[in-house]
Amino acid sequence: MFDRLFSPAMVCPDQALPGRETYAFTLPDRHAVNGQPLRPPFAPGLQTIVFGMGCFWGAERRFWQHQGVVSTA
Repeated sequence: MFDRLFSPAMVCPDQALPGRETYAFTLPDRHAVNGQPLRPPFAPGLQTIVFGMGCFWGAERRFWQHQGVVSTA
């Protein structure tokens, strides 16, 4: 029973919360450490990936060490 209640599954679009038209907080134009843009438009050829993590600063620092990572926020 527990597994059925908490099995990971993608949320259907009709069940998802609506997005926002604006940011919920003030976001600078550039990253404080590496100076890269934090918002689109990004350079051609780049892709975006979203992770949900707990202690973000430690994880973010690890991403900076990987080749190809341009910006984190």
